[in-house]
Amino acid sequence: MTERPKDTPTNPPLVRPASKPGPAAPARKAAPGGEFTEAEDTAVLAPSLAAAFLNCGVDRLHRGETAAAISDFAEAIKIDGALARAWCLRGYAQAIQLDWAKSVADLRKALALGLSPSHEDNAMLRLWVGRGRAGDAAAATKDLNSHFSKRVDPPPAPWVLRIAGFLGGSVPEKEFLEGMDGGAAPSSPERSCEGWYFAGEKRSVAGDRTGAKSAFEKAVATNAKGISAWSSARGELLALHAAKK
Repeated sequence: MTERPKDTPTNPPLVRPASKPGPAAPARKAAPGGEFTEAEDTAVLAPSLAAAFLNCGVDRLHRGETAAAISDFAEAIKIDGALARAWCLRGYAQAIQLDWAKSVADLRKALALGLSPSHEDNAMLRLWVGRGRAGDAAAATKDLNSHFSKRVDPPPAPWVLRIAGFLGGSVPEKEFLEGMDGGAAPSSPERSCEGWYFAGEKRSVAGDRTGAKSAFEKAVATNAKGISAWSSARGELLALHAAKK
C-alpha cells in the first residue's frame, strides 16, 4: 500500500463499527517536507454515517474525482451540519474546480464551526487563495497576517509559516521559492508542488497570467499526484488552456 500523499486532506477520519468503541486514532509522524500535511488524524468519532461519507469523499479526492468528492462531503454535511472538516474539505474541492465563491463560503463555515490549529492554519492559506482570486486580496492578506500573528501555542509548522509569509507579503517570491528545498525539512515533490502552486495563485491574483501558468506547470511537473495542491494546479492549467480556445 502506497504512502498517503502529503497535503491537506491527507489523513481521513477513522470510522469505527457501531458495535465497538474502537481504539484512539493512531499518532502519525510528519513526513519530511510535509509540514503543510496534517500530521494527526482527523478528529471525527464514529460510528457515524457522516464520517463514512467524509472518508469516501477523501478517497475520491485523492483519486481526482472532485465532483464525486463534493457530493460525498455534501452528504456528510446534510447528516451533521456541525462537521467542520466536511465543510473544509468541500471548500478545498470547490477550489480545485475554481469555484471561488463556494470555496470561500465553505472555508468560512468550517472556520466558524472550529478546526484544530493545524487544520485552521491550512484553511486560512486556502481562504487567502479563494478570496484573492475573487478580488478580495487586500482584506484577505490583512486577515491572514492577523491570524498568524496570534498563532503562538502551539506554533504553526515552519513550512506553513513560510507559505503564510509569502502570501502575506513578508517573504519575497524569490526567497520563498529558493527556500522550498531548504530550511526545516529536506526537499520533496510535495513541498515543491505546494510552493509552485501558491506562487502560481499569487501571480494570478496579481494579474500575471503568463507567470501563473509557468508556476502551475512546475507544480504539475513534480508529479505529486494525490495532494490537493497538485490537483488544484492541474485544474488551473486546464482552465488556462480552455480560455485560449
